[in-house]
Amino acid sequence: MKRAVLREEIIDRIAGMEVRGGRGKITWVLVVLVVAGVVIFVSAALGSAARQAWQVYLVNFLFWSGMAQMGLVFCAILSLTKSRWGWPIKRLAEATAAFLPISFVLFLVLIMGRGELFHWIHEPVHGREAWLNAPFLFTRDGIALALFYGCGLAFLYYSWRIDLGLVAERTGRRPAGELAAFIMRGWRGIDEEMTRAEKTRRVLAPILALLYACVLSLIAFDLVMSLSPHWYSSLFGAYYFISTLDMGFAALIILSLIGSRFFGLDEYITPGCFHDLGKLLLAFTMLWAYFFYSQYLIIWYGNLPEEARYVILRTQMEPWKPLAFIVLAACFVIPFLVLLSRKIKNHGPSMIILCLVVLVGMWLERYILVVPSITNHASFGVVEVGVTAGFFGLASLSWLFFMRHMPAVSLFDPGFPGRRESLEGQAKTRGDKGAVR
Repeated sequence: MKRAVLREEIIDRIAGMEVRGGRGKITWVLVVLVVAGVVIFVSAALGSAARQAWQVYLVNFLFWSGMAQMGLVFCAILSLTKSRWGWPIKRLAEATAAFLPISFVLFLVLIMGRGELFHWIHEPVHGREAWLNAPFLFTRDGIALALFYGCGLAFLYYSWRIDLGLVAERTGRRPAGELAAFIMRGWRGIDEEMTRAEKTRRVLAPILALLYACVLSLIAFDLVMSLSPHWYSSLFGAYYFISTLDMGFAALIILSLIGSRFFGLDEYITPGCFHDLGKLLLAFTMLWAYFFYSQYLIIWYGNLPEEARYVILRTQMEPWKPLAFIVLAACFVIPFLVLLSRKIKNHGPSMIILCLVVLVGMWLERYILVVPSITNHASFGVVEVGVTAGFFGLASLSWLFFMRHMPAVSLFDPGFPGRRESLEGQAKTRGDKGAVR
């Protein structure tokens, strides 16, 4: 009985959670960042700094979209492995998926900058014209992203639907907001909805994991590797999606720390949860370094001119050499040494600082992958800062919008305390299907 009461108390508490004070101020600050970023980008893209504007746009598109893509596949991995430890942070990972529709629109905007980014549009590469042509590239990438994002949102839809239905039945109130109303349309009762949701998610989870690897490899080949059309690496796709996972775990740790404070989740997101996330970050940090070294070693010892030039340019020549060492330190050396400490993995402020270092390093890593193929100099001026701030504002607004319309944790999760028993008990108490009108 005590356990049942605890379950109901958790559901009641989560159903009424809202963002704490200052949310209006935060929203307006983010809106200002977005507007400033748009103005700076448009001014540069239509002026003499068009190439500079589009290259930093591509860097930020890859960086911020990667976080949303990682949050999506992380939820699929939790479903595949039936993990219970991650239920308090699962909703925070799902919240990053709110950026996916924006990501797709930003990809379509990228088409307008193709002439500034891809040299082979003006100077076709002999023998590769069939693959390296703009209409085919953006068509296949657009279809791949639409398929990946569509399956991902369908996968998450059932989690959101069950949670909103459970809260509605528990509180007797209709979900507030157009998003919640759309998700809840045609509700058939908790029992029928749960059965359908579990079957659908069981099918979609492995598909999402495969799509993540395939689609991100394609994006790596088309939007990054094709910038240097004479260089190619069969390992680059795997390197890219592993680095995205590494970056995503750093972002998820920061979101978890923010969520535990602003959404009152500190009772559920325990130090043990942060410790598990820290171990995952350490594991993927080492895996990123492994793929980086494997690719570097093969290219270096192969000593083929078209391959060695790509590495030498980024690691031995100015102005890229200092940036390469910063990336190595921020993405591997520092997190590897720091995350060996158990105490640090359980200490929130230290983890925020470390994860910010990793994210800055990963942004610079995307910068080094993209920019040296387009221009001969590095720039970190108003255009770079403004466009990055605009992307940050968009991603943060999408995350806040989602978290204000959904229960703060996932109730439809194997790790939720007594989920099945709680739902069955409510069904017996109601004596019907419990349809939400």
